Amino acid sequence: MASWVASLLLASVAGSAAGAGDDLVLHKYQRQQLTDVYFSEGAGAGDLNRDGHVDAVYGPYWFQGPDFKTKHELYPPKPQNREGYADNFFSWVHDFNGDGWNDIFVVGFPGRPAYVYENPKGDFAKHWVKHQVFDSVGNESPHFVQLVGDKRPELICTFNGAFGFATIDWKEPFKQWTFHVISKRAAPKPFGHGLGVGDVDGDGRNDIIIVDGWFQQPKGDPENSRWTFHEAKFSNAYGGAEMHAYDVDGDGHNDIVTSHAAHDYGLAWFQQDRSGPVTVFREHLIMGKQPKQSRYGTLFTEPHSVALADMDGDGLKDIVTGRTFYSHHKQSPMWDAGAVVYWFKLVRTPASPSKGAARVDWAPHQIDGVSGIGRQITIADINGDRLPDIVVGGMVGAHVLVQSRQKVDRATWEAARPKPLAPLPRPLRRGPFPAIAKDTGRVAGALEAEDMTIARASAGKTSVQAMGGFPRDRWSGDKQLFWSGAKPGARLELTFDVPAKANYAVAAAFTMARDCGIVRVLLDDATLGEPIDLYNFPDVISTGALALGTKTLDAGNHRLTLELSGANVAAVGGDKMGLDYVRLTAAGDR
Repeated sequence: MASWVASLLLASVAGSAAGAGDDLVLHKYQRQQLTDVYFSEGAGAGDLNRDGHVDAVYGPYWFQGPDFKTKHELYPPKPQNREGYADNFFSWVHDFNGDGWNDIFVVGFPGRPAYVYENPKGDFAKHWVKHQVFDSVGNESPHFVQLVGDKRPELICTFNGAFGFATIDWKEPFKQWTFHVISKRAAPKPFGHGLGVGDVDGDGRNDIIIVDGWFQQPKGDPENSRWTFHEAKFSNAYGGAEMHAYDVDGDGHNDIVTSHAAHDYGLAWFQQDRSGPVTVFREHLIMGKQPKQSRYGTLFTEPHSVALADMDGDGLKDIVTGRTFYSHHKQSPMWDAGAVVYWFKLVRTPASPSKGAARVDWAPHQIDGVSGIGRQITIADINGDRLPDIVVGGMVGAHVLVQSRQKVDRATWEAARPKPLAPLPRPLRRGPFPAIAKDTGRVAGALEAEDMTIARASAGKTSVQAMGGFPRDRWSGDKQLFWSGAKPGARLELTFDVPAKANYAVAAAFTMARDCGIVRVLLDDATLGEPIDLYNFPDVISTGALALGTKTLDAGNHRLTLELSGANVAAVGGDKMGLDYVRLTAAGDR
């Protein structure tokens, strides 16, 4: 059975508008069903018979490429209960004993042992020899990738309530692997959602990422040392799937890409922001609980697996995910809304000096609506055409999704192009953080918002809020003016005095939080800069001193107006605003 589902790419100018001479290309995926029987929650790929073709692995079978019509047994097949869970969750292909024949590493239900099935070297009429190599693999997103030492892989997982990784004695790879505990921090036992590997801090060494932070790999002896833990919240729920460290916005710092909740809602990337006194990771929601929380209205649940790969050859990694169909049976929301697979194309709009930070977009393309994804997504060039294909397995069986490309005319390309429902937002680049004087606890020359005169609030209420309880940043005077209960269009008017006429550079420091809205700033009824989106998850942080523009001001009283113009789609309420201070710098003082 096969199905063609179109997605698209502007091949020659990836991520920008098409020019008259550009090739317009659609990506298509042909779905081939390997089996409709539930054997496993994941599927792998690799050349198992040394014929130069990639084969697919799903549960007790491997399917011979390139046509996948012939299947061979690894072990006695037993269909699994769809109202329960399989005894096989993940499969990776690797030559463990160096004999030139790829073996298969299998991880089962969380907390159960892991096995290597040894390749019989061409005698595929018999079952493969099974070697138990690890007693209990915890976490629902283990990784089998290079972490420490040479280029060979390790198993990253949890074990008996501890975070860590298992190394292999490559002289005797089928003997018990050795687990290395990296922290005293307790891990969920044996389950837990969200686990990843990547270089978070840019020191050239891979770190381990979990839902509430990351473990920094030490420079020396990572197998026998405790890894420093850095707290950061990478989920608005209990955690999702595989977590990836990747420089999404091209600023030179790796960000985090993952789903929020494996059995529920949410897909996001977390921007690594080093502009303030403490590094923070700021959420950018790709898909939420409602269609309006996606720029394209995309909504599906159960993103229990997330892969990151360059699907269109533009040099940027894209997201591949979908619905892990029936992952919690009928308990998950929208469980029966279709077993979809998507890829989200990463598009960067380059920054210009006048417009500030680069904009990031993730354009969704549905690949399939039948196969779903299970708990493991394998990306591989199945047919040798140098295009990445997808192998998935789960409760609806196993499928291969083979990519092809087709040049089309502009009308066809435009018809297939995903249509955004809202303009591409401009991410806020935080301003500088002027020093806070030790003797006063304030920024020199700042007009403290809590000391300014409130002329009028058209809606909501104002108060002075102490900010000492938010450790991720510092506030001048440890206080802010807090405005809550406002509605779009509401205005808060403040007055202040200017000592002398001059041309002033105007800056202001606001507070960012998950319940803050978008604010337009006016000075004496003239708009300063663009509206400022004050949403941030998970931390309460400062914007720093945002440059709002220059204005000639006479000596005397002036009016600063803050207008609530809306809210980020991810904001909780979005009816609040916090202002720390305003800073005026005369031309002669700069």
